[in-house]
Amino acid sequence: MIHLLEPYLGDTVLAVLLAAVLILAGTFLLAWLARLVIRFIEKRIAEHTRTRLDNIFLETLGKYVVSLAMIVGGYFLFQELALELREVPEFVIRVLEGVSSVLFVILVVYAGYVLIDYIRAIVEWYLDDVAVKTESRLDTELAPLIRRMLNMVIFLLVIIVVLEHFDQDISTIVVSLGVGSLAVALAAQDTLSNTIAGFVLLIDRPFRIGDRVELVDGTVGNIEGIGIRTTKLIDDYQVMIIIPNAEIVKDQIHNMSYPNDIVRFIVEFGVAYGTDLSYMRKSVLDKINAEPDIVEPDTSEVRIMELGNSSVNAHLLCKIQNPNNIPRRKAELLQLVYEALYESDIEIPFPQRVLHLGKSAQDAFGKNTSDS
Repeated sequence: MIHLLEPYLGDTVLAVLLAAVLILAGTFLLAWLARLVIRFIEKRIAEHTRTRLDNIFLETLGKYVVSLAMIVGGYFLFQELALELREVPEFVIRVLEGVSSVLFVILVVYAGYVLIDYIRAIVEWYLDDVAVKTESRLDTELAPLIRRMLNMVIFLLVIIVVLEHFDQDISTIVVSLGVGSLAVALAAQDTLSNTIAGFVLLIDRPFRIGDRVELVDGTVGNIEGIGIRTTKLIDDYQVMIIIPNAEIVKDQIHNMSYPNDIVRFIVEFGVAYGTDLSYMRKSVLDKINAEPDIVEPDTSEVRIMELGNSSVNAHLLCKIQNPNNIPRRKAELLQLVYEALYESDIEIPFPQRVLHLGKSAQDAFGKNTSDS
């Protein structure tokens, strides 16, 4: 590039340095003009399009075009200087080559940073403009994960390009990374199993954020977050429970929010023998079906389940939509059943036993009484 100016400036050291300054200034001027053009396109054209993606692309490019152009120009300029300067000491050539190598490293790292910033901007645009319009939350949860993975890929590519520039053997490094990865995998089996399980949960979607689930140990709560390693659940006592994903994948989960948010309640109670059961059913169902959160009231029913020792045991079955606190709502339903029975003068028995004494027991009881 510098030799193009030799017919006008000559080939002396001073002329070469002057040409370098002119080229650097020209690079800056062209980059500055490019940024003005980008801003003009952004304001006059991109702002009138339906999507914000082109605005984001141009805005991000405008932030880095000058600095990126200056680093590129400086790198090629010092390479040219190392080739064109002939009447200078050897150490000066080495310094110029060293500066050129440093600028190359800066260029690769800066280009990687620009790509990472582009990925960040695109992911934020997708989450703000696209993901919010979809019914599934899979993209909302996968997008940040994909962003982190792409950032790691760019970071590794930057390292590989820099090492290749300095003539380092990449194959040896790749083999070393493979052996190191195997050692890390063996040392972190639980973490890897939880991470793989996290991917399975995000793709298989047995539940979503906000769903109400019941774990195998009987814990009931709402899904607060699905991470790569753990899933967070808030129970009815407002306590956050953090569960490793591997345990969730291998255990049975009851999703109360799928395919809908209707929960079927079972309330157990008993009435005295001799109760008019048809009248009892009507009293309880009239009371329960008057609640505003009861859905499909025609499916509510009272079933006679057992003739117990002291009572006729029954179950109330009803459907409630989206109960925030199942234990509390079940207690409220039990209170409503009690009120219905009380208002209808239906007896709720307490445990009692009737003892029948044989003749020998009666004689012994009478003898003890006469002795006293």
